[in-house]
Amino acid sequence: MPRLEFSERFAEDLARVASGKVEARVYAALDNVEAFGEFGSRVVPDSIREDFGEGVRKVVVNPFDLVYTYYPDEDLVRIEALVHQRAAR
Repeated sequence: MPRLEFSERFAEDLARVASGKVEARVYAALDNVEAFGEFGSRVVPDSIREDFGEGVRKVVVNPFDLVYTYYPDEDLVRIEALVHQRAAR
């Protein structure tokens, strides 16, 4: 199981989530990412790829995309951000 590393941006994004239900879904998605590093989709909006790089993945947690990068050689998942889907282009 890969180790999770959280960016400061992700912590700030999560702190702004006002809904307890959405927050619970974010934590459930994090559990899945931790269990299966390749869980998320590599099909991401261009703006997300530009901000976080080519190897970035996403998991949909409506109304957000949980954005992370998986480093299999390091057995590491870096949780990058929680991006509102309307902001991604």
